[in-house]
Amino acid sequence: MQPRLILASTSPRRRKLLKIFLKEFEIVDPQIPEIPESSAEETARKLSLLKALSVFERNPDAIVIGADTVVEIDGKILGKPENPNEAKQQLLTLSGRWHTVHTAVAVVNKLEVWQKHFVAKVKFRKVPNDFIDFYANNFSVGKAGSYGLQDLGAVFVEHIVGDPYVVIGLPIGELALYLKKKGWWNFETTREDDQSWF
Repeated sequence: MQPRLILASTSPRRRKLLKIFLKEFEIVDPQIPEIPESSAEETARKLSLLKALSVFERNPDAIVIGADTVVEIDGKILGKPENPNEAKQQLLTLSGRWHTVHTAVAVVNKLEVWQKHFVAKVKFRKVPNDFIDFYANNFSVGKAGSYGLQDLGAVFVEHIVGDPYVVIGLPIGELALYLKKKGWWNFETTREDDQSWF
């Protein structure tokens, strides 16, 4: 029998990724302010843990998964844009250049806290300004760095060094193996229908 698992996130991308290998889990909004720290890694680590802890405090019988993704270029954190104009500026900054994506995952239960930090490097190709405008106006808001690899934002991406799921926001390989090691996920709790991302 699968234990009670909660994803501390309202991200549709993380929900879909977790559905690849988990049959049942709950979704709870962590309701925490996403305030950046001094570095991208520290920000991702702290926010993933705070998200998991916030939900765990309200659900102490559960195993809670928290995650956070931060985009960094030239030592500067690019947060989630609040409007299309901010998104356009972020995309122009990334255009034709390499940047770093940090994703941290935290799993909290009544016995322990597990946390891991992952890094991927992404190279943007140069794209026409009209595409940047279109994407910023229709897809960017709410996404770290103003783009999503899993949607039309893939047009921006020329190269990735590392796990693509780090860029999407939940490195499911490491997470699945950790849950399996702890006995919280097995083949009986895997979805039987096709839940592949693509």
